[in-house]
Amino acid sequence: MATGGSQASILPAGTIVKSPLSMKIPTIDVASYVFSSETKESRGAPVYFNAESPATNFSLQEAEVYVKKFAKGLLNHGLRKGDRVLLYSGNKLLFPVVLWSVTAAGCVFTGIAPSASAGELAYQLKDSGASILLTSRNGIQTALKAAAEVSLPPSQVFVFGDPNEDLENLPVAPWTNLWVTTEEAALWKWHRITSFEEANATTAVLNYSSGTTGLPKGVQISHYNLIANSEQVLFKRSHFSDTPESKKRRENLALSGERWLTPVPMYHAYGQTYSCLSAARLGAKIFIMMEFSLEKYLLFLDIYRITFMTTVPTIMTMLDKYENPRRFNLNAVEVVTTGSAPLDGDLASRITQKYLKSGVVVKQGWGMTESTCSVTSFAPDDYDDGRSVGWLNPNSAAKIVPVVKDKDDPSSENPAAIGELWVSGPQMMQGYWKNEKATRDTVVHSDGHRWIRTGDLAYIDSRGYLYIELIKVKGLQVAPAELQLALVGYPDIADAAVVGAKVGGEEYPRAFVVRRTGTLEEAEVFDFIKNRFARHKWLTGGVYFIDAIPRTPSGKVQKRYLPTDVTERPSKL
Repeated sequence: MATGGSQASILPAGTIVKSPLSMKIPTIDVASYVFSSETKESRGAPVYFNAESPATNFSLQEAEVYVKKFAKGLLNHGLRKGDRVLLYSGNKLLFPVVLWSVTAAGCVFTGIAPSASAGELAYQLKDSGASILLTSRNGIQTALKAAAEVSLPPSQVFVFGDPNEDLENLPVAPWTNLWVTTEEAALWKWHRITSFEEANATTAVLNYSSGTTGLPKGVQISHYNLIANSEQVLFKRSHFSDTPESKKRRENLALSGERWLTPVPMYHAYGQTYSCLSAARLGAKIFIMMEFSLEKYLLFLDIYRITFMTTVPTIMTMLDKYENPRRFNLNAVEVVTTGSAPLDGDLASRITQKYLKSGVVVKQGWGMTESTCSVTSFAPDDYDDGRSVGWLNPNSAAKIVPVVKDKDDPSSENPAAIGELWVSGPQMMQGYWKNEKATRDTVVHSDGHRWIRTGDLAYIDSRGYLYIELIKVKGLQVAPAELQLALVGYPDIADAAVVGAKVGGEEYPRAFVVRRTGTLEEAEVFDFIKNRFARHKWLTGGVYFIDAIPRTPSGKVQKRYLPTDVTERPSKL
């Protein structure tokens, strides 16, 4: 893959682009993948730490014992192959142990945000058909309420926690009550997957897709999907250049060892892939944040000499606004990756200048729940100007499919090259849980590939770099996702989509909004964004109220179906 910054042409829509890298994906199960990492000696060293209290930690050797105890306990409790276990908790030190244990038992792991309401939890319990619900201490009452709503007996609800937590004398039994003895665990072995057919067909994780309208859909991720995406991430991270800067980076990492911080929630695909699989496989030391605060995030990056900084645009915005960025020393950081939503290139540049040492820049990746986690990223030494989300992971392919009436699309300067992004690879989901229609609408077989329709508008350049559509206001980049996220957080807005609109020859952000109440006016929405963002991000292209935002089954906005017969006028607000 080219690493220079020379100008590249945009590929015509319909061009199939393949990753320049290929690799062999192990055909094994998740537990075997994790516990065959590194060497016997390294598996005995502490690798997972409570960032708040690093004396609380575990090695992979210790974790394997925990996994056998819990996995065998689940089977003794009556669970069978394919049964679902739902974890309702934020980050905990033993969070990865639950995922590994459930899959080792031949069951399916599913997680939900600790902020989920009783109704949301009840929906996922019912839709997944979970046999057991694990909840944090703080979520016990919500968990019991949700369990009662779906007729899950209280005896199937357990409180989950870390070794130093007091889980006694609570309304539900501690999860450790399910654990078998060390002696019984030592005699038990989980079923080892050894064939591609079984690894690809056996669901390991059921992640629920995001989306602000419609009901969430369960995304079936197989053992093969998880391991493929982890291997893709690690394989690309191992591709360094021959420059002096690259040599120094490798020397620094060899000297300190990989040190990762986990600020993102592990119930999410991003946290699962990076923190529960890739880090373990690499032998990195992982410091898990139980609760996020910007001060602690910066402190932990500093005192633990973190080498790999994983982040999301929301955190980047918080970092940008922090008044004293040089208070903390982030010079150990060698690689920075942000994902989950497009990042404004100007913001990335500011973070690079404020916090990072020379030669280290913020780089984006791109993926979706349906792709296990990631589809594109950068190798450590790749050139990036802040606009691209990287190039395809090994064994992956992509193409741009023209959208309906794209020649008349006023938001596209190059309609022959911009269209819906379709992706293919070994990390793509099995399908949507018990939803054949949604699967048929999203999975397309053509040109010898099994494509996933992403719903994102994008284009690809001649180097194979992928660009998610951004709005350019007088040369400044605006990420629609950033504004959409802000809008859907407003109490009187039920849903929103932001697109680029050409008005008078200039491009501006335009919002389509679904009211939660009938009294919301354009001026109120405009002022909400105006008071929170720089001028070039204001909704100068107008605010339009519609009944519903068109979305794909996974919740992505289908911009091609948004109204086009609106008055072309810049906002006077």
